Parts: sequence; structure tokens; C-alpha cells
Amino acid sequence: MTLFLLIIILISLWRIKIAKPVVSGINLNYLDISRTDSIKGIFILLVFLSHARNYISTLPEYSENALNGIYNIFQNHLGQGVVVMFLFYSGYGIMESIKRKGVPYINAIPKNRFAKTLLNFDFAVLVFLFFSIFLGTLKNYTIPQVLLSFIGWESIGNSNWYIFAILVLYLLTYVSFKIFKNKYSYAAAFITVLTVAYIIVLSFFKDAWWFDTVLLYPFGIWYSIGKEKIESFIRKKSINYYFLLIMSFVIFVVTHLLRGNVVCYEISQIALCAVIVFATMKFDINNKIINFFGRHLFEIYILMRIPMNLLIHFGITDTYPFVSISFAATIILAVLFKKFLGFIDSKIFAKG
Repeated sequence: MTLFLLIIILISLWRIKIAKPVVSGINLNYLDISRTDSIKGIFILLVFLSHARNYISTLPEYSENALNGIYNIFQNHLGQGVVVMFLFYSGYGIMESIKRKGVPYINAIPKNRFAKTLLNFDFAVLVFLFFSIFLGTLKNYTIPQVLLSFIGWESIGNSNWYIFAILVLYLLTYVSFKIFKNKYSYAAAFITVLTVAYIIVLSFFKDAWWFDTVLLYPFGIWYSIGKEKIESFIRKKSINYYFLLIMSFVIFVVTHLLRGNVVCYEISQIALCAVIVFATMKFDINNKIINFFGRHLFEIYILMRIPMNLLIHFGITDTYPFVSISFAATIILAVLFKKFLGFIDSKIFAKG
């Protein structure tokens, strides 16, 4: 696994550029879709490795490879931080769209955000349902589990918690902006309060990883609202940039060490996101390879468990063939599935 992690790092560093100078002009593209796709591409690859490890980490073949121990240390520290940028960019992106398009965009959220995501997810669940029948594992699930898997509350072998969370967050966004309309700060505050309520409610029903990073979504909304002031502060003096970067890093390290406390853990995830955002102001990470993964994020995330389940079923558990084969199969499935969803979406949903 460590070898695959090293490959991801090397690909991410390919053609990296340093923005010069920071004081007179930070990397102005740091939140453009091409750049956010790059960062999402890096993290979806890390998610892939994390999920792959979950399948094989308890097997002797995995523990016997000493190199895997290095990756284990890395992933154990990163933990759920692997998804923070997805949630941050989702919140930021939806807020930017609301600022540009206003009420028509808000009114379209139930259809173009919620319904579209749910329908795309449900097609993926149908694929998993087919493979469960093929592998003979469908009998392991009750009828309520199968039905609830279509909204992400349960799973039939697919990833689900993130989709359930983002669907709820879309609804919270819609309700908040329908109430407060163009009062962005009020709407953002209400979304934050509702997100905290979501965390509290989910804590009675689900494990912590269902909800311990969702605050990054309202954080993305807040960043969109305050972006101009933050960038103006950074441009005043070169030291301001380094102050924010170092302060975010120090807060992350301290709260990460105290992550057993739930408040410290939440702060650590926000601080980790802030470190990455400020770093992308200085380092322009953008190349075709990681962009590809970022553009196919949903499809990779939702389908990667299919080849992993098949390989486990047929006894292919050695680290290198397991990761390599499942990765290649996932990419093929993701490309085909994206084309299929693009066709379906073009027939049902408004463009944009």
C-alpha cells in the first residue's frame, strides 16, 4: 500500500507550480473547477486505498508485507480527513452558484442537486443489487435493508454514508435559503445550526464516521461568503499569508493530538481543510491525470467496491494484485457509468 501511496504523491507533484508572488497575487485559480478537481482527484485516490485496506488489512498477506505498515500509520492519522475537501468544495460550490444565479438556482436545488444525486446513486445501488444476486450474497440482507439502501441509510455492499449526508445537506441548504433568501450570513448560520443538529441526531443511530466531517460543508459556504475579505487580508502583506497557513497548521496539529475529544476532532478537520486551501493558494496543483480522477469522483467512489467484492469472493487477496486489478476495473466502470449517467441526466435534468 505504501508503494501505491508513493505513486499518488508523485503524480500529484507532477507539473506543480508555485504562485509568485503571494503578496501581489495569490494563485487566483486555486478554487477554479480544474484546481478543485485536482485536489478531489488526489483525495479520491486516497479514499480508494483506504477502502482497499479495509478489505485486506486483516489477512495474513497484508500484515506480512512490512511496507504496508508505513501506509497504515499515514491512513490512521488521516482517517476521515480523507473526505473533508469533498464536503468543503460542495459547500463552497453551491454557495458560489447561489451568489451568481440567485433564486432560480435555489428553487432548482431539489431537482438539480437532490433528485439528480439520488437518482445517480440509485442506479449504482441497482448495479450492486445485480452483483449481490450474482455472488449469492443478497440473502445476507433483509428487505428493509435493501429498500433503505436506495436512500443511503443502509448498504448492500456499496458506499453510502457520504451520499446520505450530502443529500441531507442539500435539503438543509434549500430550506435555509428559501427562508432567508439573499441574507447569506443568516442562511449560512442556519445551515450550520441544522448541521450540528444532524450530527447530534445521527450520533444516536450511526457510527461517528457518518457525521464527524459534515461541518466542512457549512465551512465551505462560510468561506465562499468571506472569500474576498480573506484574500484582501492576504494581499495586504506577505506575512499575512504565512500567518494564516502556520496558524491553521498549528491548530490542526494540536487538535489532532487531542482528537479523542469530539470538539477537538471537529476543529482538527476544519483546520486540516484550511491548511490545504491555503497551501493551494501558493502551490498550483493541476495535471490531466489527477483531474481525470476528480472529474470521475462520484463514479469512482460509488463503484470501487464492486471489483473489490469480486476479488475477495474469488480469493485474490495479495496486496499488489488486489489493488492493481480493482483499480483498473474501477476506472473502466467509472468511465462507462459516467457516460450512462450523462445520457440519463441530459434527458431528465436541466443543464448546469
